[in-house]
Amino acid sequence: MLGKFVIALGVAAALMSSASGVAAQQKPHRGGVLTAAMDLEPATLDPAFGNAPGKDRSVYMQIFENLYYQAADGTLTPQLAESWVLAEDGKSIVFKLRKGITFHDGTPFDAKAVKFNFDRIVNPDVKARARQFVVDMVSTDIIDDSTVRVNFRAPSGAVLAGLANEAGMIVSPTALQANPDGFARNPVGTGPFRFVSWRGGDRITVERFKDYWGKAPDGDQLPYLDGVVTRFIANSAVKIVEVRSGNVQLGDTILDKDYAQIESDPNVDVFPNHVGTAQFSSFNLTRPPFNNIELRKAVAYGINREVISRVVTGGTGVVTATFEPPSSWASDPNLKPHAYNPELARKHYAASGHKGAITLSVIQRDPDTRIAQIIQSQLAEVGIKLNIETLERQAWLDKVLSYNYDMALQRANTPRVDPDMSFSTYYSRNAGSNYPGVRDEAIFNAVDKARSMNDQKERAKVYSDIQRMLLDNYYQTYFFFRSNVDIIRTEVHDVGRDFSGQWFFTQAWLEKAD
Repeated sequence: MLGKFVIALGVAAALMSSASGVAAQQKPHRGGVLTAAMDLEPATLDPAFGNAPGKDRSVYMQIFENLYYQAADGTLTPQLAESWVLAEDGKSIVFKLRKGITFHDGTPFDAKAVKFNFDRIVNPDVKARARQFVVDMVSTDIIDDSTVRVNFRAPSGAVLAGLANEAGMIVSPTALQANPDGFARNPVGTGPFRFVSWRGGDRITVERFKDYWGKAPDGDQLPYLDGVVTRFIANSAVKIVEVRSGNVQLGDTILDKDYAQIESDPNVDVFPNHVGTAQFSSFNLTRPPFNNIELRKAVAYGINREVISRVVTGGTGVVTATFEPPSSWASDPNLKPHAYNPELARKHYAASGHKGAITLSVIQRDPDTRIAQIIQSQLAEVGIKLNIETLERQAWLDKVLSYNYDMALQRANTPRVDPDMSFSTYYSRNAGSNYPGVRDEAIFNAVDKARSMNDQKERAKVYSDIQRMLLDNYYQTYFFFRSNVDIIRTEVHDVGRDFSGQWFFTQAWLEKAD
């Protein structure tokens, strides 16, 4: 059931927007507060340090903007920049900036602000996590108040997409310099909404920025909403109850098993996403017991991916060799998933010499906890005792990224804007999210090589090589890919998505109750 909501594929007046059947013919109603529910809470509201690439953007895009963004069809579309020109040698871009824009604190948006932001991203002392998306960016030059040139060390097939995401989000220099330690919880941007409050573990509240520069195609001042409240609800069933009751108007990533109750409710609809979720696990390669490839093979052979996918998705999921889904140009159909083979699992477990239990660290959210329980049952059948450790997301991140774990269950929204946003994030020399602790020069070199190439077919071959090395070394083991589907109330109109699949509310509006 697609209802009256479809994914935005185009953009009018240089603003992100979404199409909606009947709603598109109605005059948008001004006012009201939209309440949305997400399963993951950002660790920070400073986009330079976000640790959930893509996912955090549903909150970031309420407050911040880029020079350009990537629309749902992949088109790079002007936002804070009016236009740009890529140099013939591919080593620089000149941006012509919009004039008359101010940050929420009244600071002018201009070339100085852009240079401040991009210099911060590339500054090695800052250690911005978003740096991994634009590793080839080296400097920014001010040409005049409304013109900047961004320079790269080499042509890159990934840097354009990187600038359209967290690395290219522009924050207020004044606010950041005035409160460098507190900016992550008091963000200031140029976006359609101004930050109000963050009640940790519960919700983030923003309100309409009355001096927002954006206009609708008919000239109306944007945004239409008075504000947005983003609540954090990890449990899918609770999220659906809240949407059906009207306490929440929009909820992310519902499970296939819940479609029936949505179908039966005339007040709610599904809101499909062009981005899905890959489910997989990392082994901690930096210490025992999983610095032992025999044990990694034993666990991989002991997991029946088809069963997990069928139970969790009701048959709609697809078992994949890696986190790249079939829809990604970086996916190689010749790569085969790790096989389910109980006999080989027992053989490799015996060869590993391991005794006792191993622990799987899991974030408290659906369907991860259910997947963990299935894996626990399956491994028990081949003689491997698995304990499950369930943690809140930040505690999980702290544990896993400090390599204080055995095995970690995780997921990723894929395909990304560019494959490099996954491969550099996970497997480059300076990766911010190298969950397994990969120390493999062949993989590092391949990631660098793919990033430096512009020919998509040749890049795809390199990404295939990287994925083959990951599989052959059992650094991680991959399960399945599932479609992302959200739930939305019928009175909500024109919620859009960018290419990463995340929401934006620039032109969203709520139908006035009778």
